[in-house]
Amino acid sequence: MGLQGRLVLTAARADERSRDPQHLSFATGSRVAVSRRSGRAVTAEGPQERRRVASVSAAQHTDYFPIIFSGGLTMQRKVVFAVLALVLVLGAFGALVLAACGSETTDSRSTESAEPAAAATGEPIKIGFDEGFTGFMAVDATMTDKGIKLAIDQLGGQIAGRPVEYIKADNGSDPVQAVDKARQLVENDGIHVMIGPIFSPANAAVTDYLAKSGGGIPSISIYGQPIDNMKTANGLSFVPSGLFSFAGYQTGKYAAEEMGWKTANCINYEDTAGRQLQEGFNHGFEEAGGKILSTQFVPIDAVDFSSYLTTLKDADCTYWWIFGNGAAPFVKQYNDYGLEAPLITAMASNLTEPQLRDLGEVGVGLIGGEFYTPEIDNPVNKEFVEAYKAQEDGEYPTMQSFGAWLAVNLFAGAVEANGGDTSPDKLKEAMSSVTIDTPAGPYKMSAYQDMFVGTGNYYMMETKQVGDRIAWVPVFTYEGLLHDQK
Repeated sequence: MGLQGRLVLTAARADERSRDPQHLSFATGSRVAVSRRSGRAVTAEGPQERRRVASVSAAQHTDYFPIIFSGGLTMQRKVVFAVLALVLVLGAFGALVLAACGSETTDSRSTESAEPAAAATGEPIKIGFDEGFTGFMAVDATMTDKGIKLAIDQLGGQIAGRPVEYIKADNGSDPVQAVDKARQLVENDGIHVMIGPIFSPANAAVTDYLAKSGGGIPSISIYGQPIDNMKTANGLSFVPSGLFSFAGYQTGKYAAEEMGWKTANCINYEDTAGRQLQEGFNHGFEEAGGKILSTQFVPIDAVDFSSYLTTLKDADCTYWWIFGNGAAPFVKQYNDYGLEAPLITAMASNLTEPQLRDLGEVGVGLIGGEFYTPEIDNPVNKEFVEAYKAQEDGEYPTMQSFGAWLAVNLFAGAVEANGGDTSPDKLKEAMSSVTIDTPAGPYKMSAYQDMFVGTGNYYMMETKQVGDRIAWVPVFTYEGLLHDQK
């Protein structure tokens, strides 16, 4: 049976929820380094290059590439006529290609239609993905895109007997552009669900737009979100990974209760997500009898941690939350300084398999918590991993690609439960009551204040040698927990 055959539908229905929409505005300005998750901005060592998209109108954003002619008026006319003739020929050819294969737009959006089963008929069901395929979110966007495509393919390119159309938009990793792209996806393309943005400020701005002007269609987040985003959740934001502090809390609880550690030093990037994860870790660790000896927040662009590592006190463990280009250097420098207290982190996927491979033996034996790893041992995950590797030339799935798969299947399960009804209120009602069997185990959504957060497993893992890879391997599972604020 394919993965789409494992949807488990429940009959429960969520009550109508009250909403208190709040306006959120964003200013643009100087170049800064920004956390991929929470969006906290700090001064960067170098410029962040951004692809800017010229605004044409509320309905269209197009990148313009001027053609400059020289050689006099006659030559210009000849060149123009030649170009026009070429455009007509290419246009006719392109129309034939597009009719057969789908299309790629010129406004940093693209539309992809999976090959549906022969029985798929009627108006397409449209899935939108609003993320920064350019800018600092590009890696996350690409991995999420892979997961969405795999999920649609495994559904046979259809949901409830209707063909699926997938439309993605590049928001340049910018909250203002994210709202512009959301407007296009909703008002021009007519999407039925919004996946993303992952970037927290962009996510907050888009859910606010969806509630006030976007017809109230549901939004599904790939990663967790900060508690601040509750202000604009508006009863339409679905966050399977829940709130940041949850992961910190479970990690701290594990450190004290299961590992038996009594004291901890803590070091994080200075970031909203980092602070909320740290608050959760403190809560879980101290609740179980542990004591925090020191806590440091370092600049988000730091890659040299020597001045911070030398101040660490003698402790049973070191909790750390460093991501991106700083993750591997932190682990290496920690080892180089001869520090022996075990390292433990929340959001273990911040340290990727390519980074672990580069660290070699230094990268073995780390402890971390996460919602997904390809090493989870269940039949659904084995099938997911093999399908992903086949699609991506041997590459293993990531937390982002799993989160994307979960988002698509959560939406698909709701549409199926509704008998194909994609009206926003019916979708939100069904999405809050569908249980699906995922590569990470069973998942369902539950109302939490003005959001819907996931109930599912949280895995404590250790980095181990697995064949020719160093991978995060589950060693302990917290089963069926609500991923709420701690």
